[in-house]
Amino acid sequence: MVRLIDSPWSIIKKLSSREILEAIKLSEGRVIAAEVVVTSEPLIDGVSNVEIAAAFGADIIILNFFDILEKKINGIPSEIDSIAKLRDFLGRIIGMNLEPVREDKAKELGYTPGRLATPENAELAVRDGIDIIVITANPKTGVSLEDIVNATQEIRDAIGEKAIILAGKMHLAGRYGERYTSETIEKLSKAGADGILIPAPGTIPGFTVDIAKQIVDNAHELGLIVMSCIGTSQEGADEETIKRIAIMGKMSGADIHHIGDSGYKPGVTIPENIMTYSITIRGKRHTYRRMAQSILR
Repeated sequence: MVRLIDSPWSIIKKLSSREILEAIKLSEGRVIAAEVVVTSEPLIDGVSNVEIAAAFGADIIILNFFDILEKKINGIPSEIDSIAKLRDFLGRIIGMNLEPVREDKAKELGYTPGRLATPENAELAVRDGIDIIVITANPKTGVSLEDIVNATQEIRDAIGEKAIILAGKMHLAGRYGERYTSETIEKLSKAGADGILIPAPGTIPGFTVDIAKQIVDNAHELGLIVMSCIGTSQEGADEETIKRIAIMGKMSGADIHHIGDSGYKPGVTIPENIMTYSITIRGKRHTYRRMAQSILR
């Protein structure tokens, strides 16, 4: 029985997508995912933002603004030219966002083709070594939950069980008032999602622990995992706020705790907030192990 939170990279790297999913479940709500905007300048010279996120305790790195056709990540050595190589470079599970943005809106917002939630892009990502495909939406895109359901079905049909699919929203993405319903969660499950994204309690207006827990319970009943997400720049808040959001996410029953990519600017959160989030939900023992353990173990 492999738990993600206390296994070395030599074990984690060999797991299939289904085994990673089980390793997340066995970690009992103590997995940390950090999102990084790969096109942003590194926060610190001489080290990339993905390395910073890994160093401060993230188990999973989620690539935002990553174009699977170009595969560029600012700040990493040029020889790290695939997701498979990035996995070993960081010693971390790698996820990436794909977004079902309409063609006209994608053009307006400057989206490149390799960022869109198409079966072709998903297949390329799987061949390149991706562990988790996150079907979601960035701000201003106007993507609906129905768009995400449809993209999930198409991508699952294309890739089978070769990668974990997490689908949903961490904020409203420009569609004011849209909310999860039991019907939506069931649709995502039937479409092939392994898990759903929800806003972390306290990160969007009116989203309380009770509401989050109801959604999480519904998802768990269908066999889905849940990633509680900070996607509202509160990842750049003070440490006391991070602690409160973390505890509320834990109370809701989430399996993965996601911290967003904006600290002082888009790119990566304030690094100490990853560590604070991690210590809050799993203590210094598991946090320091993940931070300090050599990827050669």
